[in-house]
Amino acid sequence: MKKHFYGGQAVIEGVMIRGKSNCVVAVRNSQNKIILNQIPIPSFSKPFFKKIPFIRGVIILIEMMVIGYRSLTKSSEIIEESEESDISLLEKILSYIFSSVFLVLILSLFFLVPLFLSDRMVFVENNFVLNNILEGIIRLIFFILYVYLIGLNKDVKRVFAYHGAEHKTIAAYEDNKDINANNIEKIQKYNKEHPRCGTSFIMTVILVSVVLHVFIPREPMLLLYLSRVLLFPVIAGLSYELIRLSSVSTDNIISKVLSLPNIWMQKLTTAEPENDMIEVALSAINESVRLDESN
Repeated sequence: MKKHFYGGQAVIEGVMIRGKSNCVVAVRNSQNKIILNQIPIPSFSKPFFKKIPFIRGVIILIEMMVIGYRSLTKSSEIIEESEESDISLLEKILSYIFSSVFLVLILSLFFLVPLFLSDRMVFVENNFVLNNILEGIIRLIFFILYVYLIGLNKDVKRVFAYHGAEHKTIAAYEDNKDINANNIEKIQKYNKEHPRCGTSFIMTVILVSVVLHVFIPREPMLLLYLSRVLLFPVIAGLSYELIRLSSVSTDNIISKVLSLPNIWMQKLTTAEPENDMIEVALSAINESVRLDESN
């Protein structure tokens, strides 16, 4: 039987894991207890749509935004309900900013602002190909700078460490290792980067957009701006298929080349987790697997 691709994200003091038919949030509260909760999966997220190449990428993107928002909201509620909560307001705000719920806003800025700048400030007359390349470079710089700046905050670094814990735990599961509290040291040996990461999705979207946009003429202006919006579903669908291709088999040279930019980017979006963070991630994935098996 084919193993399910589990995924997830870091939340405030915890990890969310998305299973086949469930979504589990595990959070360590201020009393050092791991609290498990299920959150509802969007009704539009049907397995049928996820079997259609290119279409499934757009569906999963929207699902990721909804589940990401619900997961962060639930983790915030758990922390606030525990006594003597020491989670700072800044951590909450920045965690939400980094979450997928802001993906549309961030991608809009990454797509439209570089387009405007490449057209008005670094415009190269009569060379739309070069201008499209410049636009893509500006977009890539924006994204890297954004991730780097928010990563300077110590509270966000803690969220990034839970991000690393999620990746290591999923990697251990995919490698058929026993994912229990007795094997935390073995799980720690896995890389904190994972080819099927949400950061990888955004990075791949940006890189694919450079390729697809490069030959689109910049006149008329309305068509130029509309192309950046209307082509986004195509870019998202193609990006997902590339990530899926690179994660199914990591041994061939094509998969390694496709994964390399994403792995480099995750050097900024993940941090080495502490053992107790791995324990939280284990609680989330084990509960998600248990629920899948019981169904």
